[in-house]
Amino acid sequence: MIDRPAFPPYPWQRSQWERLQLARAAGRIGHAWLLAGPPGLGKSAFAAALAHSLLCDRPGASGAPCLSCRSCHLVAVGNHPDLDRIGPDEAGKPIKVDAIRDYCERSSLTAQIADHKVAILDPADAMNGAAANSLLKTLEEPSPSTMLLLVTASPHRLPATVRSRCQRVDFPIPDPNEAAQWLRGQVAGVDATLALRLGGGAPLAALAGADPAVLEERAARLREFVAVGERREDPVRIAGGWLSTDWARLLDWLARWLLDLVRLRAGAAAADQLADPDHAAVFHGLADRVDSKVLFAMVDQVLEARRAAGSNLNHQLALESLLIRWAAMTPR
Repeated sequence: MIDRPAFPPYPWQRSQWERLQLARAAGRIGHAWLLAGPPGLGKSAFAAALAHSLLCDRPGASGAPCLSCRSCHLVAVGNHPDLDRIGPDEAGKPIKVDAIRDYCERSSLTAQIADHKVAILDPADAMNGAAANSLLKTLEEPSPSTMLLLVTASPHRLPATVRSRCQRVDFPIPDPNEAAQWLRGQVAGVDATLALRLGGGAPLAALAGADPAVLEERAARLREFVAVGERREDPVRIAGGWLSTDWARLLDWLARWLLDLVRLRAGAAAADQLADPDHAAVFHGLADRVDSKVLFAMVDQVLEARRAAGSNLNHQLALESLLIRWAAMTPR
């Protein structure tokens, strides 16, 4: 027997799902929704589930699609003519203006087989300036029965003119007990408390981080980070080796390590006050040998690299700069 998919996809999304379905039932569904919240909360899956619900011929009272009508079959095989998915050509690259213009032209057409035409723009903050400006006319003068779902972990990166024309649905970090219960149901023997701490409280980030291969890679990168700080390793060589690690994950690790050192310099002593408590001994050994001002400058470097996602930032040079500064700060 095949399990039926859940609607909404995750238990911590129930209130957001109910809000949208109530708006739909009242005829106030609107034409553009901004789905915003930290990474690792399943916003993309929520958008896909909502699109499926809107396109279904016979949705249930809760909004769950029937999974048996023609529209449901077309959604399942990724070939529904009234569903658009708009994103970068490559992960980490911007959404170009041509992709938005193509969508705007299609959005003016009548729905072919469903009551709605739905588009998912993910991640919406990857739009370059020209793309965002091109979207404004469609947001201001939407075609009847069109729905645009903008998914983002960085709503502040969207122009205010785009944000103001969308209804916003926030996805906050869920209750830790609910998240831990869900996580234990996904991975046997997982330390849910530690995994959620490492994932910033986001269950999907915690699930990805609980992968033994990811945990080992994190430990290896931390050993190399310490070795560079102790001048036992060449920062340029280590920077080159780090390019094989997922860029967003690597920046997250670096930010957490640096901020843990800042916390220890400020007097935090307990492991449970650290972002990475399982490596508390390592950070305690480094904290009294580093300069707080330089630490803050390095945190700024990492955050700036995060903000530059989708740009032409040279990852190798960015890492070399950071690690050279780290090596220069710590004494032999």
